[in-house]
Amino acid sequence: MSTIKRRIFLCLVGLLAGLAAWPAAEITLLFQADFPSYLVFSIFLGAVFGIFIGAFFGSGDGIIMSHRRSIVTGVTRGLAIGALGGAIGFLVGQGALFLTGEYLIHSMRRFNTVGLPVSRAIGWAVLGVFLGMVDGVRSRSWNKIRIGIIGGVTGGFVGGLALEYFRIVFSETVFARLLGLLLFGLFIGLFYGFVEVRLSYGVLTLLNGRFKGKEFLINQKRLGIGEQEKNEIKLEGYRDVSERHALVRVKKDDVFISRVEGARLYVNDDPVDEHMLKYEDVIKIGSAKLLYQYK
Repeated sequence: MSTIKRRIFLCLVGLLAGLAAWPAAEITLLFQADFPSYLVFSIFLGAVFGIFIGAFFGSGDGIIMSHRRSIVTGVTRGLAIGALGGAIGFLVGQGALFLTGEYLIHSMRRFNTVGLPVSRAIGWAVLGVFLGMVDGVRSRSWNKIRIGIIGGVTGGFVGGLALEYFRIVFSETVFARLLGLLLFGLFIGLFYGFVEVRLSYGVLTLLNGRFKGKEFLINQKRLGIGEQEKNEIKLEGYRDVSERHALVRVKKDDVFISRVEGARLYVNDDPVDEHMLKYEDVIKIGSAKLLYQYK
């Protein structure tokens, strides 16, 4: 999958996440009167949002890499992290709303048009941070966590503002909340994809075979290459590729590739044990050829 297709896919995941969260939110709203306080209801509603949106975003990277195990792990952790992020995010949003109304804005009109949506957007931004971190936590990658924090808080805040103002402007529209949630998910996916590319250490592009043109972002400190599904870069269907053939490691800002014992690795047709990758190096692993570039 190319980086452009990856961004489009992440946006689609966000749209589906918003779509899935909408009916659950509507059902929860029907029981608002049964909660002991609005604060408790708000925290619970935030957790509901987080569970559904987190599950979708947690599955994204596993689907891109075609890793069934990563999909299951991502969904499971996405549920838990999303629920926690939603609860904390909505709690933070309520706190920001209280401070805004108590100390910053005393005009009811300005409160409704500025204070209320901005305060809630802060809560959505907190949820965005947790959603963005799901895959980094799953893969235990600090760089992916960093990508998730930056992309999540930006996309969450912008998406939250879009959601809240959409509800204000189109308050009489039956599906205003649905359309707002679609925008929220879309912006999370959009900003995560943008930040991911900007903070990656480069990209490996397959030059031949059935997956010619497929791109693998180097967005964490260590990636395995091989035929097994557990590898971050899976070379399925290529000849002479071992189950675990090579490792890509990032040391400071330099990218190194090294062979696993018993495997053969070539860079620019020269056999190597370990090599610091340079722009447009061609790596040969079995019958597969990969081109290293920057994004």
